[in-house]
Amino acid sequence: MSNVKLLKALCAIAVASTTFATQAQTLPEGHVGVNYSRCDGNYDGWGLHAWKNPGIPLTGIEWARPMVPTGKGEFGVYWHLPLAEFGSSGNVNYIIHQGDSKEQGGRDMKFDGKTTKEIWVNSGDRKTYFSLTDAQAARAETPCK
Repeated sequence: MSNVKLLKALCAIAVASTTFATQAQTLPEGHVGVNYSRCDGNYDGWGLHAWKNPGIPLTGIEWARPMVPTGKGEFGVYWHLPLAEFGSSGNVNYIIHQGDSKEQGGRDMKFDGKTTKEIWVNSGDRKTYFSLTDAQAARAETPCK
């Protein structure tokens, strides 16, 4: 393989590893989903900090090293998390952040993963939406600038 072909192949691999392929999103059984949409479409450095009561981060998650998105769909990026990781309460505690920049007004957020399997969050909006339709309607009322 020539050096040029090798360089092109390595560049393609690097680009593929740092971007998310748009894919169909199916929430696996026993998981909860957190969906996040940014107006600018730039998800670099944005992650999910998730913890179970009483403030114990899920395995492998640290503030400086939040969970990277599971994938990217039409709405934006998403995270799939095993509900069992949150303990018997089923409380899914989370913050979507990039360093110290936090979404939803910087508040600690939570939802009951036993009754709500999936949520949607629009960048710059403090509210948590419990359906894709509601999140899209809210974005339509306050469009991206």
